[in-house]
Amino acid sequence: AVVSTQSTGKASEGYSRYTMYEQGQETYYITFMTADEKHADANGMFPTIKIEGSWGVTKTGLLDLYDHNDMQRGKKDIYTVPGMKYVGDIKCIEITVRGKDGWKFQYIEVHSGRNMRATYFYNTAGIWMSTKSKDVSRYRMCQK
Repeated sequence: AVVSTQSTGKASEGYSRYTMYEQGQETYYITFMTADEKHADANGMFPTIKIEGSWGVTKTGLLDLYDHNDMQRGKKDIYTVPGMKYVGDIKCIEITVRGKDGWKFQYIEVHSGRNMRATYFYNTAGIWMSTKSKDVSRYRMCQK
């Protein structure tokens, strides 16, 4: 079944909007910290996150804070994503972007309602995400 949800994010004061197939009963919380540098922000960018863990894989729908200008320079946005599969200890994430903008994140933090321990993925390589050929539209990061 297709699930459409809207829920508030603490840091953003907006609404998360996604359409996705229900995969399970788990809620994940995904935080994007946009880099604090010129042109790092994006308004026309729609990422998805694949979360890989010790018990499997789950994937978000398109992440967008409805009625809120998310992914702004130096700002933090929190997305609440229900209906996902619990994957155990988070090992890797893969971010895929769609849209017309470029975006640079400082870090992405992920945790589930069942396991509130946050897992951080830092953009130490300085990757710019976009669908333009000079940038990266899909990027995978793993814990060491």
